[in-house]
Amino acid sequence: IRDRYHDIPISTNFKILKHFSMSLGTSYQEVWTPQTIRYRDYDTLTQTVKKDTIRKFDAFRTYSFGASLGTTIYGTFNFGDDKKIQSIRHTIRPAISYGYSPSFEKQYYDTYIIDADGNTREYTQFEGGLFGQPSRGISKSMGISINNLFEAKVVDPDTTKTELKKVQLIKQLNLSTSYNFIANQFKWSPESCLLYTSPRPRDKRQ
Repeated sequence: IRDRYHDIPISTNFKILKHFSMSLGTSYQEVWTPQTIRYRDYDTLTQTVKKDTIRKFDAFRTYSFGASLGTTIYGTFNFGDDKKIQSIRHTIRPAISYGYSPSFEKQYYDTYIIDADGNTREYTQFEGGLFGQPSRGISKSMGISINNLFEAKVVDPDTTKTELKKVQLIKQLNLSTSYNFIANQFKWSPESCLLYTSPRPRDKRQ
């Protein structure tokens, strides 16, 4: 048997109070391997640590969970029918997300003595595997983002057209940050800001 990786994602989406979109998801991973390893305690006679390769099928299993909640808010600023820019529409999409992944240290990790002083090292029998190894620490975080879109309705330069022209002023203005529940300090990450503007139309040349 060869190393194999299996991933089963499960997700669902639904509305809350008509205006909020809720998303829930979980992911289950299973890794198969034809061999694992085992370290023996430090041998005082040979002054070495022996590593055994166990050629026998084994597997480890992990999972994670995530959720997000978002909505869309619209605001319109009108300047009058006699203006070249008659209105600007601001679309705001705030969202909050949560992610959790447990620690699998107790299930898949062990220790061995590495020297004559009795110092120990932690390891997993799946160390060096093709598809990685089980996570040791808990991961629990929250993300907050606000996406903005600015559009305008302007008088079309083509006087033969009677309908207003829709123009994207700012395609995306994204603000985001995250909070790490596990971190001992600096739990809040620095805020990030991404700005995407619509490309200007190219000049038409003969």
